[in-house]
Amino acid sequence: MFSLEFDLNTLQTIPLFNNIINSLHDGVLIADQDGIVKYVNSAYLRLTGVSSRDVLHKQIEEVRPGARLPEVLKTGKPLLGIRRKVRSIEYIADISPILLGGKVVGAISIVRDITEITELSGKLKDFTHKVQELSNRVRQIHRAQYDFSDIIGSSPEIRKAKTLAQRAAAGDSPVLILGESGSGKELFAHAIHKAGPRCNAPFVAVNCAAFSPQLLASELFGYEQGSFTGALRGGKMGLFEIASGGCLFLDEIGDMEYDLQSKLLRVLETGEFMRIGGTKPVQVDVRILSATNREISSLIRESKFREDLSYRLNVIPLTIPPLRTRIEDIPLLVDFFLERLSRRRGKRYAVSPPAINILNQYDYPGNVRELFNILEFAANMSDTGEIMPKDLPILSKVRPQISVRRALTAAARASEKDMISRALKNYGNSVDGKRKAAGYLGISLATLYNKIRQYDL
Repeated sequence: MFSLEFDLNTLQTIPLFNNIINSLHDGVLIADQDGIVKYVNSAYLRLTGVSSRDVLHKQIEEVRPGARLPEVLKTGKPLLGIRRKVRSIEYIADISPILLGGKVVGAISIVRDITEITELSGKLKDFTHKVQELSNRVRQIHRAQYDFSDIIGSSPEIRKAKTLAQRAAAGDSPVLILGESGSGKELFAHAIHKAGPRCNAPFVAVNCAAFSPQLLASELFGYEQGSFTGALRGGKMGLFEIASGGCLFLDEIGDMEYDLQSKLLRVLETGEFMRIGGTKPVQVDVRILSATNREISSLIRESKFREDLSYRLNVIPLTIPPLRTRIEDIPLLVDFFLERLSRRRGKRYAVSPPAINILNQYDYPGNVRELFNILEFAANMSDTGEIMPKDLPILSKVRPQISVRRALTAAARASEKDMISRALKNYGNSVDGKRKAAGYLGISLATLYNKIRQYDL
């Protein structure tokens, strides 16, 4: 008749058997078909905190209360992943039957220490919580500050721009915002994101003209530890990763270095990139909004901007009108800015009619940004809170003939619109017809398309 105890005794006479079993990091307990413990190794004793004389040749249920081994002896089915804890040690037991000729003659329990894993799991949960907190803080830092109600104006030009921007906001396509410096391109970018489907995700803005090519690359794509001298320990997450799920606003995109444009194009086409010094691709899901005050078509002709990148960025072109073309918006903007200054300073400000007349005559090369600068200067110079002509820094720059020049400019625009309308009528609205019309007018096809949008033809 088979004796498990006899076979274990025989095994233990084999040279190195005990050394091999006792060198295991996992604990081993063997019991016969009656649940009598026949063998334990040193790891089992260490993990469970018992001595060999406490368990050997004794009923398993007596020395290990709650043991599941008898259940395995009874059913002949293994039990895996049983969690137990003794004092500060946590372990998992896998119990399997020992079969001979289809009959259960004993059971073996393999015990694995998971104390360190449990501690690491707890630390991982803590770190995950901290990462989530930091992620929430990042979302608070990188979020859109303005919406369409912050875009002040009632002129046809600004209403047309807002309408197009609101339609663009509803989708997920790239938007290229064109306009002079200070015209409000970033304001429109904020509003588009805030009104779009990604509004609860980050809005990250970066000025491409403010960094050297190398520094801009590290800002956009991040870097791995040790990738270059001065790299932070642990590396750095790039703005693409921070903006993932939301929008990345690339201001002054026309100033981006040519070689870096290739890397940007790859991200737009594949949705992935590699950190500087990295070897693993990083997947991102980002909507791109970009802006420039430069003529992209001219940059392409000068080989300073990639034409294929322009196709990716310029899916929805949005032109912001300069302030000099929407004079009727100046009083509204003045009221808005003076209200802001009044709240900030705790003092009421107003503009006298003569001062408004001067403001209406100025050309504003710096656009809305310059108007606010003028008003802030005037508020500081005002003795009473009512801004007079003498308080305006542009007083010496405004001449009566300016209003004449404005009339001439308006007449020139009307004449240009009429010429383009006639050319289109003569040559047709097909692509070939527009190309012929552009040749007749002596302008590029891209300029013709811009004029068609400008004059709503």
